[in-house]
Amino acid sequence: MPELPEVQGYKTYIDSTSLHHTIESMDCRDDRLLKKDIRTFKKHLVGVQLSGTRRIGKYSFVETTGDKILVMHFGMTGKPTYYKDADARPKFGHIVLSFENGFQLVFENKRKFGWWDLIDDIEAYKKEHDLSDDARELSLDDFKKSLSSRKTDIKKVIMDQSVAAGIGNWLADEVLYQAKIHPQLKVADMSEERIEHLHKTMQEVIEVTIEHDAHYSDFPDHYLMHIREEGADCHHTSSKIKKIKVGGRATYFSPQWQEK
Repeated sequence: MPELPEVQGYKTYIDSTSLHHTIESMDCRDDRLLKKDIRTFKKHLVGVQLSGTRRIGKYSFVETTGDKILVMHFGMTGKPTYYKDADARPKFGHIVLSFENGFQLVFENKRKFGWWDLIDDIEAYKKEHDLSDDARELSLDDFKKSLSSRKTDIKKVIMDQSVAAGIGNWLADEVLYQAKIHPQLKVADMSEERIEHLHKTMQEVIEVTIEHDAHYSDFPDHYLMHIREEGADCHHTSSKIKKIKVGGRATYFSPQWQEK
């Protein structure tokens, strides 16, 4: 599933291709991908321009010159693609905006878990859906405050979008590996110093993954993503990478490296 680094890349992509062009038409092959009916989408999108983007966690908010904001959630396999030849529409390009310059922005969504919505206000939407500040911008004070009432496994907590919006499964594993923290360590057992270290590491890992456009093969050699499979050799110790379930999610960690 696209997580914070991937969605940041999608934001940059939309910014560099699709802004400031008037939308001439909209097509959707499957209305189930729209949170409102297609007529409402066409009413508020056709004839206007996409004017700017903002990302909070895994959500992409696209402002328009009209009175609505477009929300994109990419689900498991979603991504945006900008192209000119209408015949080049991708096989799984279920939603398309066509611009006056002859180009199209398509929302590719192979497994159809992604969706679009229209909203009036980003902050109200954020509050309604219990989203924290984006994990990239999350202050240490707010992070500490969110953790102060939690008692369960740290991995489960940092994947909670009300705690650190944008942190998903693989990114949580990477952050905890770099911070040398066991994924099942209880928040209640973490010292203030360790929480501060976790926050600092989270920010560092986010920046590295964005810098490399979430291309896993380009991550630094000591990153877990290169060995994120059961039985692989830990980069730092002689132990093997272990796979367990935390919060119902497959979790990879190094038992000797990540202390509990």
